Amino acid sequence: MFVALALLATVLLDENSLAQGRRPFKPGERIETGGGMSVEILRCRGAAENEECEVQYYRGDDLESTPRWENATLLRLAEQRVLDYKNRQTETPPENRKDEGVPANLPAENPREPVAEHKAADECEFGTPPGDASNTAKASAALFKRKIYDRYSVFANGTTTAPLRVGLTFLNFNLSKPFINIVRIDPGIGAYRINDAAPVNALIYPVLSTHVVCEQYRDRTLRKRVENKYACFKNRDGEWVCGADGIPKTTQLN
Repeated sequence: MFVALALLATVLLDENSLAQGRRPFKPGERIETGGGMSVEILRCRGAAENEECEVQYYRGDDLESTPRWENATLLRLAEQRVLDYKNRQTETPPENRKDEGVPANLPAENPREPVAEHKAADECEFGTPPGDASNTAKASAALFKRKIYDRYSVFANGTTTAPLRVGLTFLNFNLSKPFINIVRIDPGIGAYRINDAAPVNALIYPVLSTHVVCEQYRDRTLRKRVENKYACFKNRDGEWVCGADGIPKTTQLN
C-alpha cells in the first residue's frame, strides 16, 4: 500500500510539473548550462517557485567548484537558452549567420602545429605574424596568434629594461569551439558573467598555446617557453583581443 501511494504521488507530482511547463529533474541527469559548463542533478526539493536542486558543476569533464543548491527555475532557463541557441545554429544556413565573424567551418579543435622545440630554442623568428588583424577580421588561428603576439610587442620599445623587439614561435596552438558569455545567477553572489572581461553575449574562443618568446636587447637575446590559456573575443569597442585565461607556465631557455 505504501509503495503504491508513493508511486501515485510521484506520478501526480510529475504531471503537475509538466502541466506548469516545468520539466522534472531527475537525480543523476546532466544538463548543459552554456559556456562549456554543465551540471549534474544530485537531488531536488521544494515545489513551484521554491523548487531547488543540489547540483555539481562541470567544465567539460572536469569538476568545477563543490556541489551547491540552485533555483530550479534558473536551471531550466539556462538549459532552454542552450537548446534555443543550438536550434538556431541548426536552422540557420552557415552563409547567413551573423555570429561575430564565426567561420562556418571552424572545427571543434584545430590540429596541433608542432615545431621542433630544439630549433625554436636556438632560432628566433622576429616580426609581426601575417594575416588580417583588423576589427572586421574573421575569427581564426592566424588572427589570435597575432593578438597574442601583440600582448608581448606592446612593451618592446627599448626603454629602460624593455626589449628592442620580440618574436614568437608557436609550438602548439589549439583553438576550441566558441561559447557565449552568458550571465549566471548565484543565490550567494548575484549575477555574474562567465568571463568578466568580455561583454555579455560575446562569443569567446578558448585557446591553448605553447610558444617560445624571444626578447632582443642591446647586448643579448633571451628566450623563454610559455604555455597558457587565452580567451579571445571582441571587446566593448569591437576590437579583437586575447586575454590570458590562466597562470602561464614559463620556462627560461637561456
